[in-house]
Amino acid sequence: MVNLKEFEGKVVIITGAAQGQGEHLAKRFHECGSKVALMDLNEDAIKNIVEEVKPADEYEFKAYGVNVADSEAVTKAIDDFGKHWGRVDILVNNAGVLHKGMVETSTDNHINLMIDVNLKGPMYCTRAVIPYMKENGGNILNVSSILGTFPNTGAGAYGAAKAGLIILTRCWAAELGPYHIRVNCYAPGTIKTPMMDEIFAQHREESKLQQIPMREFGDVEDAFKLVTFFCSEQAHYVNGQTIGLDGGIWATQTPTAAWKK
Repeated sequence: MVNLKEFEGKVVIITGAAQGQGEHLAKRFHECGSKVALMDLNEDAIKNIVEEVKPADEYEFKAYGVNVADSEAVTKAIDDFGKHWGRVDILVNNAGVLHKGMVETSTDNHINLMIDVNLKGPMYCTRAVIPYMKENGGNILNVSSILGTFPNTGAGAYGAAKAGLIILTRCWAAELGPYHIRVNCYAPGTIKTPMMDEIFAQHREESKLQQIPMREFGDVEDAFKLVTFFCSEQAHYVNGQTIGLDGGIWATQTPTAAWKK
């Protein structure tokens, strides 16, 4: 079991922190005594989260209303947080957006949004954080998706961007190894977050559960447990890896056949 005291005093940046996994990660790291920067396009939402947490000091839990697809804004925010603390220990590239659309009818705006946020955004954030990790080392976590390796019709641009993030994880692990910066990735499946609202609205829970050998959906705390493992001393020799956080979804052609009717 990971000793959460390891994260006391760590400087952590979470993108896509306005809801779901990102919000939970930010709050949980703060509970561990980490200094946390919340980055999200939805500035009002992250400011509300900060007001809810009521940090003792502004820079202990600080909101940055930033579009990760805006390179200049990303660098400015990370410079502000990194210079204040003198380092950054953990970056979680969690920000992402999924809009479905067939290639035949896709627009330039749709394609650019999927690539800019889901692929370029992590590149901008990672590039900006490196100067604050080089001296002391650190951990970078990329958040891909099951759609990066098991694509879905109508989500090609999103899946391609998330697949690219898996490749970047491996490249960055090699490029940043000399600085003792480890880079890993996890690929969520059906995690109970606002992104699953569509599934519940359409009453497709049972059909989704039929795809998962564990017959249960993941929880945001599962993401926190995996992230803290990746960033802990227990994972000292884990680098350049992608782990599915998906309950074994589609592990076989009949994933729930062993369950009794």
